[in-house]
Amino acid sequence: MNFLDTRLYRWMDVLANFFLLNLLWLFACVPLVTLFPATAALFAVVREWTRGTETNIFKSFFHYMWENFAQSLAVGLAWTAVGVVLFTDFLFVREMTSWVRAPLLAILFLLGVAYWGTAVYLFPVMVQYRIRWLQVIKNAFLIAFSSPGITLTLLSLLIGILASLAFYYIPVSFLVIGSVTAYLIYRLCHRVFQQIEIALDERTHDDDR
Repeated sequence: MNFLDTRLYRWMDVLANFFLLNLLWLFACVPLVTLFPATAALFAVVREWTRGTETNIFKSFFHYMWENFAQSLAVGLAWTAVGVVLFTDFLFVREMTSWVRAPLLAILFLLGVAYWGTAVYLFPVMVQYRIRWLQVIKNAFLIAFSSPGITLTLLSLLIGILASLAFYYIPVSFLVIGSVTAYLIYRLCHRVFQQIEIALDERTHDDDR
């Protein structure tokens, strides 16, 4: 039997691709200013994998990184600023002693859920659709709350991965954790995108009648 045709080889090939993509992402993130463009490129490559497209990882990664550089930087900085404001508000409200502390904390909790629910869709939406950066945020927000089941699954996935890293630290996991996480997130988001496309096709079909 040809080793290249075995299941073991296919699994090794997949693992090597995840390792290589993760390595590219980590190196590209070293200058902090490229963190968001590198993450956009990461999601763009796993989008191609999800579609079953054969890609040259090096060429595709850097192509998508520069293609989405300005937009991903704008989205990333804007959303980071929102997060800083929410966190600062939380620290301020936590120190309050009046009766409004509890309702304000409840409001901040809901805003936090909205924030993180939107955040997990930002980069998948960015690489899926050619739209302006403000529309990326708007559409990520709308998709997050139009698909609450998948959104909760995505948040649970992120919490699970972060908890595993915090309590069961495995150094070797950092070799693939970024690319694997991005792949799992995009696979779930891809279901939502397909549902949106089906709904749009049905609406177009109804309008043509």
